[in-house]
Amino acid sequence: MSDAEPHVRLAVDGKIARITLSNPARRNAITKAMWQQLTDIALEVAADGAVRVVIIRGEAEVAFASGADISEFGASRRSADQADAYHAAIQGTLDAIASIRAPVVAQIHGFCVGAGTAIALACDLRYMDENGRFGIPAAKLGIGYKPEWIKQLTEVVGQATAAEMMMSARLFDARKAERCGFVNEVVPVAELGAFVDAQAAILAQNAPLSIAATKVCLREIAAFDGAREWERAHEAANVCAESRDYQNALAAFANKRTPEFAGE
Repeated sequence: MSDAEPHVRLAVDGKIARITLSNPARRNAITKAMWQQLTDIALEVAADGAVRVVIIRGEAEVAFASGADISEFGASRRSADQADAYHAAIQGTLDAIASIRAPVVAQIHGFCVGAGTAIALACDLRYMDENGRFGIPAAKLGIGYKPEWIKQLTEVVGQATAAEMMMSARLFDARKAERCGFVNEVVPVAELGAFVDAQAAILAQNAPLSIAATKVCLREIAAFDGAREWERAHEAANVCAESRDYQNALAAFANKRTPEFAGE
């Protein structure tokens, strides 16, 4: 596969895994093949116990992802059955990202639109450059979003902003993204990469089991009523209490040194 073809690639450098969405000719729009590649890569990273932080970004600085590749919709999304199958495939990708125990960070340069917002929302933290634009143009395409996606959007940006995004189909600027909570912070374009790397370094130093327990708890809080499994959150917290990392951290505190966590 040539670099010019739409693709998703993975690079692992020590504790940091970097996933890049690459389709620059179409502002990193996600093709069906790219959805599958992203699923496979997310599952690969989830199985790698050495990875402490995952960064997802788009190729270059024009876009994180401008959405799903609409040019494919004529062949793959014409009927309700096809729409359900397409939704299931994307949901599989989002679930794969959510299965990663390490913190997942979205590094958002430029456009983050439609399905790009879904990928960003599947991440734990989101940082955007000052040129960032985000939105969901489904209403301009006659597309109805499934409850799972709108619920996740609502929990991040609030119901009023979710309604505004879905009904207006507008693109909003980076300051709006920061005000409504879509992103954690907005950073100058030239500084975003270094800023995200600095945040990743901080996250990589912290206890993996504690982070995993937090992610489990947040996932259950975000689940639909009746679908929550609180015992999973309690179990994850108990694993921390009985871990070697916790004992080592107590000893490090007593000896005034910084603990090193092994994730066990």
